[in-house]
Amino acid sequence: MPGIRALCDKYGILLLLDEVMVGFGRTGKTWGYQHFDGVIPDIFTSAKGLSAAYMPIAVVGVRQKIKDFYMDNALGWGATFANHPVAMACAYECVKHTLKEKLPERAASMEKIMVEELAKIVEKHSSVRQARAIGLFGCLDLAGPDGSTLQEYQQPQTAKTQAFRKAMFDNGLWGLFRPPLLHCAPPLTITEAELRDGFARLDKALETLDF
Repeated sequence: MPGIRALCDKYGILLLLDEVMVGFGRTGKTWGYQHFDGVIPDIFTSAKGLSAAYMPIAVVGVRQKIKDFYMDNALGWGATFANHPVAMACAYECVKHTLKEKLPERAASMEKIMVEELAKIVEKHSSVRQARAIGLFGCLDLAGPDGSTLQEYQQPQTAKTQAFRKAMFDNGLWGLFRPPLLHCAPPLTITEAELRDGFARLDKALETLDF
C-alpha cells in the first residue's frame, strides 16, 4: 500500500480507497488504511459502520485541496435522500457510541479469537482452502474436490453451494456468502463466547461442503 501511495504521488494520480466494509473500526482501527504508515487516501468512501446498518447512509471523505476545489466548482448534482435528518441523527449517535465504547479497540482485541477459530476451521474442513482475518473482518476461501475454488466468483450458485447456504440458516447463521468467498463480519459488540459459538455453528454447516 505505501508503494501504491508513492506511485500515485509520483504521477499525480488520486488514490481512492473503499472503506465501505472495513471503515468505522472493523479492522481494529477506525479506518483500514491506518494499518499502513504514511498512507492517506485522497478520497475514501465508507458506509455500513456509519449507522450500524440501522439507516441507509454513506460518506465520502476528501483531502482539503479537493474540498477547496469543489467549494468553487460545484458538481451540479444532488441526491434525493442526501443529508436526510433521520439518517444523520442515527449516524451521529452510532459514531458517538463507537468512540465511547472503543469499538475499534474491541475489534483489535478480538482478532486473536478470529484467527484461532479460522485456523481450526481450515485444519478440520477439506472444503476450506485458506482463511484470513484482521480485527473482526474475516474471509474463508472455499474449495472443491479438485483443490481449486468451489466455483467461479459471481456465477450462479450450484446445488452444493445452495445446500451450504441452507445449512448456515439451519444452524442460525446469516453471512455474506459470495462463492467461493465466505465473509465473517460479526457485530463489533460481539462477546468472545458469542464469537466462538458462531464458529461452532459454521463448523457444523461446513460439513455439507466437505469431500
